Amino acid sequence: MSGTRRLPGGEPRKASQRNTRRAVSPAEKASPVWRASMPVLWKGRAGIFRRDVGDGEHAEVVINGRVYRVRIGELS
Repeated sequence: MSGTRRLPGGEPRKASQRNTRRAVSPAEKASPVWRASMPVLWKGRAGIFRRDVGDGEHAEVVINGRVYRVRIGELS
């Protein structure tokens, strides 16, 4: 019976427990949609979202007149 899911004691699962779906992991949460001129925080610094670079990972943020290229995942 390889490949079948069993309970920790070795007994088989009930029919109602066999086809359950797993919960979505926290890594698959939807990220917010950033738009130009939105206020953002990056490493504790307040700034303005400028644009998405287009690679799906980086964005440009303006902080005190300087433009920084940062990871989108680091923005809040």
